[in-house]
Amino acid sequence: MPTSPTAVARAATRTSPATRMRAVVLAAAALAVALCLTLAGGSPAFAHDELIASSPEPGEVFDAAPAEVTLTFSGDVLEAGTAVVVVDHHGDEVEVGAPAVSGSEVTSGLPADLSGEYQVRWRVVSSDGHPIEGTIDFGVGADATGTWTEEAPHDEAPADSESAGGSEHAEDAAATGPDGWTIAGFVVGALGILALAAALIVAARRKSAGPGAGSGPGAGSGGPGGSADQ
Repeated sequence: MPTSPTAVARAATRTSPATRMRAVVLAAAALAVALCLTLAGGSPAFAHDELIASSPEPGEVFDAAPAEVTLTFSGDVLEAGTAVVVVDHHGDEVEVGAPAVSGSEVTSGLPADLSGEYQVRWRVVSSDGHPIEGTIDFGVGADATGTWTEEAPHDEAPADSESAGGSEHAEDAAATGPDGWTIAGFVVGALGILALAAALIVAARRKSAGPGAGSGPGAGSGGPGGSADQ
């Protein structure tokens, strides 16, 4: 006997709840992946600011110490997170003035008694909120070369210097890790998608169970066993 279209539709309806739940889960997973790819692919669209000029210039040698360090960037930088550190050839920090931010320019005063090789280590937060950093070597005096190379302090063994260098490399690796705001965006987006998927699954289960399922304390006592007890 031929199967009528109505019977086929009813059969499809009977098997649809499980299919719908699988479809919801798959759709949620696909949406989560798409969101992560969009966030990851979209972040490079915001170009980070970059250093376009400096004084001292990389490798510059002065007869006398310059009055200040001046850094000029391609866009305005944020004052929060700005740091300028100057170290001598032993890696010891030189006392410099607090960095001053004015739009795209950062300045920091230098002492007048500099002599030898030095390195400027700067770090700023660009206008898109991404931290950027770099170094600039310079020298002061007739014997200076403008190339900074760290030497072991006079009162410490070379092993201690190597240990200090390893610590600095670890700090540099930590500073270049994933951006915290980007990671937070991924986590919040994924949690929101999972919550939406859970809500859709619960709604699908309730719909498949029928409008009267689970309502009232005696919902399960209406069968033949219940009437027999009376």
